[in-house]
Amino acid sequence: MQKSVALAYVLWFFLGYLGIHRMYCGRVGSGVAMLALTVFGTLTVGILIGHILMMIVGIWWLIDLFLTAKMAGFPLR
Repeated sequence: MQKSVALAYVLWFFLGYLGIHRMYCGRVGSGVAMLALTVFGTLTVGILIGHILMMIVGIWWLIDLFLTAKMAGFPLR
């Protein structure tokens, strides 16, 4: 089922670090993984591992800028 690409990008922009846009697009497993990395990274930001995890989520979030349309079912050519 095709999802709204506009809504997927709104979710990506505002709640992207939590993986909500991935869950909306049907990628629940990776969305939960993104959420877990964000929560664990936030809790451990006082030590080095938290910064590394947040950097990983940030890079993942930027990569999803290009993947969200396809995940939502928009036909790319």
